[in-house]
Amino acid sequence: MAIVIESYKGEINAENIAIRVAEWMKNCEKTLDFVYSYTPTELSVLEALQGNPSLKICDPYGYISEEPLSKKVESIENENGKPVNKTANISGDLTVKLTTGEELSGRWIDGRRLDKIGV
Repeated sequence: MAIVIESYKGEINAENIAIRVAEWMKNCEKTLDFVYSYTPTELSVLEALQGNPSLKICDPYGYISEEPLSKKVESIENENGKPVNKTANISGDLTVKLTTGEELSGRWIDGRRLDKIGV
């Protein structure tokens, strides 16, 4: 973001520039607060699928025990390639294979994918 002094309709002096710089820094601080301090609310799969998908950034495969994803799970393997039973409390470093051919990898706790997200 750049500070544009030319479009300022007033006297250009040190005080006005300081005010503009302070406003710009406040805006930067708000942006960084959003990036680093934002805690998103929890959504179910059905809530996340509501609305225009082109306006969303999310992990559509976050919770494998809820429909419609639970119906698409073909198999689950742990990090050693051994099969894991489909239960409500699926946990560990797992690869989930879907009937669509997609493979979801990451750390899962109680059926929810947490980190190392990969498709």
